[in-house]
Amino acid sequence: MLSLAEAQANFIDTINGGPEALDPVLFAGPIDRVLLGLKAHANTISHARLVSLEETFPLTRREMGEAAFNVLSRGYAETAAARAADGNSIGQHFPDFMRKQSLVASLCELAEIEWYWLQSYHAADAIALTPADLAGLDEGTLLTLPVNVHPSVRLIQVTVPLAAALEELEGQQPKALAIVRPDAEVRLWPLNEMELPLAQRATEKKCTLGNLIELSLEQADERAPMESILYLISAGALIKAG
Repeated sequence: MLSLAEAQANFIDTINGGPEALDPVLFAGPIDRVLLGLKAHANTISHARLVSLEETFPLTRREMGEAAFNVLSRGYAETAAARAADGNSIGQHFPDFMRKQSLVASLCELAEIEWYWLQSYHAADAIALTPADLAGLDEGTLLTLPVNVHPSVRLIQVTVPLAAALEELEGQQPKALAIVRPDAEVRLWPLNEMELPLAQRATEKKCTLGNLIELSLEQADERAPMESILYLISAGALIKAG
């Protein structure tokens, strides 16, 4: 008699590995009927995986075309990483799988952006800093104000021209994207060569607004050093730490 944990493990192994993995004591009744039922269940799971991928990567699907995306997602759904994942996390390794298929870099980065978009959407809520929060602070308090990135922030460096499916960023070629959901809506904010290091610094522990100002001054040259920090604040990308 199998324990509950053993029965669950064998059932999963059978779904993923085929009927050869089935322990005959797991089910009662004729084996042909058992296998028929398992086959139907496996087909249902396979379909659910494909639907999850379609819903996770709608822009990538549109950019690639229905047929090409279907072939790609079917191949990915059979990988060990996809089989081990549930519907919410099945897309985690999809961009890397695309790179291994030697797909164009813009498609791979688009899929990565969509995956981070989903992570941002499901991230914890927090109250983003606003310019009004800083207006009444004296210099000492301002410089020592502990800050961090909003829990929803996901940063992705952009190495190639953005895919056409990102229509709201048409014509732009940023250094990176900040994916942020300070309120209800996830938004993509393009970052330049000054804004990206500031966002990266704000991900570190024990970061203060003074640290960001110092870093901004080092990069600013003749540009206004506070502009990049205020840009991140206007994006809802910073919170008061602690």
